[in-house]
Amino acid sequence: MSETDSTQPRAAEISNVLRDEILLGQYRVGERLPSERDLAARFSVNRGSVREAIKILAQLGIVTVQPGGVRIVALEEASLGILGPLLDLQTAQRPNLVADLVEVFGALLALSAKLALQKATPQQKRELVGLLSHTEQSPNGGSAADIDVCSPIDAKEEALEQFFMALNQINDNLVLRLIGNGLKTQILGRVERRNDPSPAFFDALARAVQDDDAYALARAIIQRMEEVSHQLKTAGLKPQDHLDRNTAHV
Repeated sequence: MSETDSTQPRAAEISNVLRDEILLGQYRVGERLPSERDLAARFSVNRGSVREAIKILAQLGIVTVQPGGVRIVALEEASLGILGPLLDLQTAQRPNLVADLVEVFGALLALSAKLALQKATPQQKRELVGLLSHTEQSPNGGSAADIDVCSPIDAKEEALEQFFMALNQINDNLVLRLIGNGLKTQILGRVERRNDPSPAFFDALARAVQDDDAYALARAIIQRMEEVSHQLKTAGLKPQDHLDRNTAHV
């Protein structure tokens, strides 16, 4: 086993500890981390493991390696990779982080939907409207009320899921998909998706598609996500009490 192979597991552990300490404000912006020697002694590792840990922190954008040592960088300069750990910590300094994430994701979702509708053929638009009309049907084609395993809410969620998946396929924008996947991962890992989408939301989506109004489609999505974000910021409830299950599809 090479020295690099042997240092990687410990380097990841060390970087996680230091990352969380930085995010929790134990180091001020511009402050230097302890020296390699001091960190090696603290974690009972060789200096190679410490150097690898510092590389990980630098890749996240929360430290910069300078001739005078490793200094802390302002969080606003960090990479998107720091979002997950920051959400895990749920710091008191950033109580609206989940709400902000929902709002940004909504804007991205709206952009993706707008571009998709602009590309959609008449047949694809009819299919999109048809997906939104299947809110009272079970996956097996019967009434949701007649089948114990499928509630009307389940049918609505399935309809929205299929709707946004169809928009994804029409849009076929890899960059949007990759960015959306990154944000979606953070939402799905931390937010229980349970909220009955309102009939008005379905009507607004269907009407926008029927009218071939990409901007109205985007507005409907943004409005819904802003409502969710506002609830998270003002109601004092946990994030899992609000987010629609299927607005997590970009």
